[in-house]
Amino acid sequence: MTVVAAMGAMARAYLPQERERVDAAGAWTTAAIFWTAVAAGVLLKGPLILMVVALAALALSIVDRSARWLLTLKPLAGVIWLAVLVLPWFVAIIGRSGDAFLAQSVGEDLLGKVLAGRESHGAPPGYYFVLFWVTFWPGATLAALATPAVWRARREPAVKFLLAWLVPSWLVFELVMTKLPHYVLPLYPAIAILIAGVIDARALSRKPVLEWGTVWWFIVPMVAGIAGIVALAVIGRQFGLLVWPLMGVAAVLGFLAWRLYQADGAEHALLRAVAAAILTAIAIFGLIIPSLGQLFPSPTLARILRESGCAHPEAAAVGYQEPSLVFLAGTATRLADTAGAAEFLRGGECRFAFVEAREERSFAQRAEALGLRYSAGPRIDAINVSTGRPITIAVFRSVGAS
Repeated sequence: MTVVAAMGAMARAYLPQERERVDAAGAWTTAAIFWTAVAAGVLLKGPLILMVVALAALALSIVDRSARWLLTLKPLAGVIWLAVLVLPWFVAIIGRSGDAFLAQSVGEDLLGKVLAGRESHGAPPGYYFVLFWVTFWPGATLAALATPAVWRARREPAVKFLLAWLVPSWLVFELVMTKLPHYVLPLYPAIAILIAGVIDARALSRKPVLEWGTVWWFIVPMVAGIAGIVALAVIGRQFGLLVWPLMGVAAVLGFLAWRLYQADGAEHALLRAVAAAILTAIAIFGLIIPSLGQLFPSPTLARILRESGCAHPEAAAVGYQEPSLVFLAGTATRLADTAGAAEFLRGGECRFAFVEAREERSFAQRAEALGLRYSAGPRIDAINVSTGRPITIAVFRSVGAS
């Protein structure tokens, strides 16, 4: 969202027809939107938004051999406003954690992901291009049909701007060693706008080899539904009988949206496609995914805290330390090592430790050394979707120190 806001403001600063019709007050409004969006993006995800906007601006300046249009964004005042919005948070976090935050977030996390595949998510260049045909479905089929027209119009200012938004950052993401499907999402709006422009100009390719790609419009709902049901069966979960009819109707509507497009027109096709998408979403997100409890241990752990009988339960996590656990169990949740978790349990009643199995022996040794008394709760067998590994999480509750 912040990238779209920033790039929308940058487009108004770059496109000649936009600059000509904006007065001085409008220019300041555009600049304010741009720098506020950049600041929000930095607070949300660090330097990612800076990379996208900087590479786009650099590419346009090199191609046009001029960067004067950047003055419309009021860079001096903008940088000051950016600092006003961002620096208080950095000052607060450095005051709390010292240099450790910057060393870990920039040195270990950011540079580590650039130079090596982290979190079991290394992949070679081309990964995002291959995945695009699934993650941008069903628009990916239109992207293929729109590509020839986009290439012919590549020197037009609007198309040039969208390609500058898309291509340089996409290449960087492909070269970075750590890859996750959602990393390229800030670039997808540029693709969507390019496609919309080609459709509006009625310039979609009519080459048969590209047109046959639209078969995906009705195959994907069936494949997604069958894959979800098979996944449920494999892990031994019960699934609702509603999944089959929902996915079946969605597949039929998707097929009719494609097959009857010429006969009934775009409006009827869109209506059928939207209905298919809604039914698919209900089946996948409403029935299939909630049944896959093993994929989401955080809600189970949070429910254990809620049902503990404690007014204000607190928890420490060892091994399994996903952000979702902190979000669901509360911001007081500690992300600790085995020694820290044992010390945490010793601090009082109604304290819980969630210890991944590979850390359990170390935790028990530390607890014994401290003379800690605790009770063992349920063991959660799950899959950590962030790493793709099966895990077992043991739950321990404080009883009191000896």
